[in-house]
Amino acid sequence: MPAYATSEDLVARYDIDLIRDLATDREGATRTDVVTEPRVEIALGDASGEVETALLAGGRYSVEQLQGLTDNSLNHLKQIVCGLAMAALYQRRPESAEQEYIDRITKNSRDAIQALRRGENIFGLTETVSASVVESTGPSAIDVRHRNDLPTRMSRYFPTTDQRLPRGR
Repeated sequence: MPAYATSEDLVARYDIDLIRDLATDREGATRTDVVTEPRVEIALGDASGEVETALLAGGRYSVEQLQGLTDNSLNHLKQIVCGLAMAALYQRRPESAEQEYIDRITKNSRDAIQALRRGENIFGLTETVSASVVESTGPSAIDVRHRNDLPTRMSRYFPTTDQRLPRGR
């Protein structure tokens, strides 16, 4: 299964010189060398797996939904995957980048995953947006008053409906 982001997405989001330093062993590597570097593809695949595992464990998304994302939701997913891929590349060559920078990228990506997993943030899928809308309906006060329940039939033994329902203030 392909990663949720490509090496072109990674290069578009982060400095190509930094990616070159983290992913390749060659000083004069070109953009094409970086984009076709197997280590970049592996890092993106690992990052995609981490995202997928977290979101599937949260029970909010399926693989099909993640693969079907479009527009801004897809860009958000790519941003998360690229951030995690940068962290994976950093583990390979930590001397090539500032740790604070990579830690910040990693934290942002992991925080985004957790927000998606908990439902604090959602991808723009129709069913996900619909599921996040809470509808609270129930019987009206008139419906409750006109029910033929036990307290109504035995009013000498039970409090009246007016005494049982909370009063609006």
